[in-house]
This record gives sequence, C-alpha cells and structure tokens, in this order.
Amino acid sequence: MADGKIVLAHCEKTGKKFCMEVRRNCGTDSVVNFVELTDAEYKALFSEISSEGLCSAQNLLPCRYCGSRKVAGCSCNRRRNQCRKKGEYDFQCLYCDSLSVDPPRSSKRKIYVTSACFDNIGEVLTAMGLQYSAFSGSFDCDILFINCGTSDRIDPRMLEAFVKNGGCLYASDLASSFIASAFPGMISYENEGVPCRLAADVVDTELLQITGRHIDIEFDLSGWSVLKKTQGRVLLKASGNSKYAGRPIMISFTYGKGVVFYTSFHNHTQASEKEKLLLQLLLAKQIGTSSDQSVEQVLAGMGINITVLKDKFRQR
Repeated sequence: MADGKIVLAHCEKTGKKFCMEVRRNCGTDSVVNFVELTDAEYKALFSEISSEGLCSAQNLLPCRYCGSRKVAGCSCNRRRNQCRKKGEYDFQCLYCDSLSVDPPRSSKRKIYVTSACFDNIGEVLTAMGLQYSAFSGSFDCDILFINCGTSDRIDPRMLEAFVKNGGCLYASDLASSFIASAFPGMISYENEGVPCRLAADVVDTELLQITGRHIDIEFDLSGWSVLKKTQGRVLLKASGNSKYAGRPIMISFTYGKGVVFYTSFHNHTQASEKEKLLLQLLLAKQIGTSSDQSVEQVLAGMGINITVLKDKFRQR
C-alpha cells in the first residue's frame, strides 16, 4: 500500500470498521481496496502500527453491485452510482448511508509528561495504551501534561509560546500557578480548598453525551486550587449545596493556535472507578483536540467500547 493512502471509517449503524486504500490517478482519488477490520486491526492502524496480513482473501467479499472484483463492505447502502471501470470503484459502490470517515492522523501525537507528585498522569496514559516521554525542559511535543505539584521547572514564556504555536496543554490542581504565570488574566484562584466530595455538573456537550449530567468527584487533599474567575469555557462545575457550588472545576481556552485544559482535581490513589474513567475521558478529549478528532474517535482508536463506557457512567 505504499503507493496509496489509508483511510479509516466506521459504520454508525452496524459498528463495523473499515480500511480503504485510496490512490490518485489523473487528479482523481479512487478506492482500490476496501477491507473490513477487526477491532484489533482498526486499533493497530489507528495507532500507526503495522498490521500483518490485513488484506487477506478471507477479509474480502464480492462487490454486491458490479461483482467484478472482491471488496469488503457494509450492507446499509441505500444509494449508489455506477462502479468505475478498470477495477476501480466509485465511493458509493462501497459506502453505506451510515459510513463515517475517521479524520486522518498525519503523525503520531508526541506527548510529554512532567514529574509526578500529587497525581501521576503518566500512569493514566499507560493504562490507556498511550506512549509518552518525560518532560525535560523542551517543548518540542504536541501535548504537554503538567502534574499537580510537579518539581519540574517550567519557563512561563516558553509555555506561552508552546501553546500559541499550536500546542495542547493540560494542567491539574496546583499547576494553576503555571497557567496564571503563562496566561495572565485567564484564571484567578486561591489554594483554599478542603477535602470533600463534590457533586459536579457536566457542562461540555461532548462529554455530557457519554457521562450523563452529574458525577461526583473526590478532593482528597486540602489546599486545592479553587477557581474564582476564568476567561475560559467551563466543562465541569461544582453543584449541590457545597460552598463551592457554581465554581468551575474544569475549563479550557484557546490561545493562539493552541488550547489549554485545566482541572481543579487531580488523579489520586483512592479514586473511584467513575473518577478514573472520567480522567481517561478528559485526556481523550485533549488528545482529540490536538489531533482534530472527536472523543469517540479517540476512544475507538484505543479499542474502548463507547456503549460500555456510557453504561458504566450511568451505573449507581
């Protein structure tokens, strides 16, 4: 397939996943191979790992319209055009009405993580099957995660330039000081939080479709950063009858070509299953933002069943 490009897609009706080889001839893109994928094969290709034997004869079926060569396809098609001559196919020969093309990944996301302290984002990324490198002062990455309480020295001017030039930044709890220094005026806060269990409202529409409206979050240590004001977009906010009700606990904002995510809570040892799932979901949102993908597309690429994930959030 070296002389073509790979396009990944999935059927929103049946859940089937596909790989297409597309070649350009006389200025026109044509599908020359269309293969149904297993979840493992899809994950391998989505992660840019080679998958041996992907185009085996067992994966290929006759085209249900022209029958002139073997392809794989979905059975949801309701409209089509004529198949192309010379063994090439019009997209409608292969597409079903519910087929959704997954945005291409031009390169693997390069992730740096600062030294751990009160939380350890690296452990969460490892659990999600994502590779990362330790932050060593350089900002030549796509995504930077700053752990709460990290001992690493981070130059605010370099951090500001990193985001301005297109980087994606995630910071948690006490890393609020880095946000305030690098992006003056975007947040104001006080390290006055007390240990508690907060009810939270999910405000972000994309997250809401997966988690539902409400989720409880444990703040296990005192002195956590309580956001007073923010110029960013609120994704989660405290609710209920606590003194923090209405306070943002997760925000995001664009800056230049990049984006910043910040959470008042961090990954702690005794986190509940839902809290761990929420953190993975939030990281998937940041990774998706960096690579122009939806949360569901990122999760699908990791082999995470979105339906099962939704059920877990809705369990009491």
